[in-house]
Amino acid sequence: MKKLFIAIFLGSFLIAQEAQPKQNNRTLTIYKDSFAIIKEPILWNLKDGKNITSFNNLSPNIIFDSPLLNINGVEVISQTLNKNFYSTDSYLKKNIGSLVDVKPIGDSIVQGALLDINSSSVSISTNKGLMIFQRSRVEYISLKSNQVQNKFTPQISWEILSQGLDSITAELTYLTSGFSWKPIYKLRLNNNSTGLLSIDAEVVNGSNMNLLGVDIKVVEGLVPIGSNKSSNRGVVMSRGVSMTERVNELGDFYIFNLGSSLNLKALETIQYPLMSSAIINFEKKYIFENSERDQKDEPLSIEISFENSKENNLELPLPSGVIYLYDEDIFGELNFIGKNNLNALYKGGNAVLDAGKAFDIVGKRRILNFDRQSNSEESTISLQILNTSSESIKVKAVEKIVGDWVIKESSSMYIKEDASTIYFPLEIEPNSSELITYTYKKEWK
Repeated sequence: MKKLFIAIFLGSFLIAQEAQPKQNNRTLTIYKDSFAIIKEPILWNLKDGKNITSFNNLSPNIIFDSPLLNINGVEVISQTLNKNFYSTDSYLKKNIGSLVDVKPIGDSIVQGALLDINSSSVSISTNKGLMIFQRSRVEYISLKSNQVQNKFTPQISWEILSQGLDSITAELTYLTSGFSWKPIYKLRLNNNSTGLLSIDAEVVNGSNMNLLGVDIKVVEGLVPIGSNKSSNRGVVMSRGVSMTERVNELGDFYIFNLGSSLNLKALETIQYPLMSSAIINFEKKYIFENSERDQKDEPLSIEISFENSKENNLELPLPSGVIYLYDEDIFGELNFIGKNNLNALYKGGNAVLDAGKAFDIVGKRRILNFDRQSNSEESTISLQILNTSSESIKVKAVEKIVGDWVIKESSSMYIKEDASTIYFPLEIEPNSSELITYTYKKEWK
């Protein structure tokens, strides 16, 4: 197979000075609607007067009208964005260790393995030892490769006027697509009243960009890009302190700090703790819900609910996400019992989760009497709940009645929830049952 030689000519390469990122200072803030903000501190070495300086350590999915340069002490004359810049240094650095030919100006070619390349020098290992060449004295470098790789990347360049400053630090902020996150909740039920709630942030890097040693934050709330709406309230959270100490005011959105010096590689999905795990109290109920004409025998639905309160070791704004429910059997084995979508839960709010159907708790509904007249309707209903389990249970028997109605009589206390709903709150002992009868009447003109 013939070798493909890629010659990289350096005669005009140093027209623009390339800015260097400051390591371990990059910040990635990820929003739910598949975009992120990258804040990149960068360092420039300057000469007195006009400088053309560039930066290409950018996300390939950069939103090109978004970059904002925060810089003091110099005058920025212009900013140029190039969507398809070919970075020779980036390409060569990807091929450290590869065999290259270095052609010094006015001298013969030297062959060796590429060890290092920077703005001032090229280092190779030859059969005679280490050789270092000044970049200004190198005519070209030939890289021996079997294929040409597409190394075109975005680049931003600036024309800067400096007076008396030989170096300066700036911060580049820009938007990029290709990043997303979602909260993952896991509730492990310890018994019928307490459980361990853990919350992780699942972060997705859908780009080809490796982010190493980066500070990562995630934002709860959908940001209307292009909107003129302003913000005035919010919450900031950081790891390493108690849950209540993590809350501060910021804007209309919730920002969670996942930590610093984290690694998020290209095309990687990774979970980080969003906040500390908490022992919470929950309530378990069995739901028997019916409409007017239902006659049925069926297992009752299981409902798990908990309050987002300080007394329950929470009282934090909880972002919307998915929640997985686990429970232990009599042998201590952990089993999956359900998955729910959890809506954003404000302080003091109540989360209600579906935990499947009960095997040994059954509801029976019968229409005992139905009488319909020209301008009225009357019906008598019986509800029977059978608890064949070995535990006491709480039951909510829900009845949906539409129209203009009244309850004429009832064998048990009920609560009117809204214009079309009543329910019977029940507590049923092990291996026993509860029978309810009630009559409703409707009238119309």
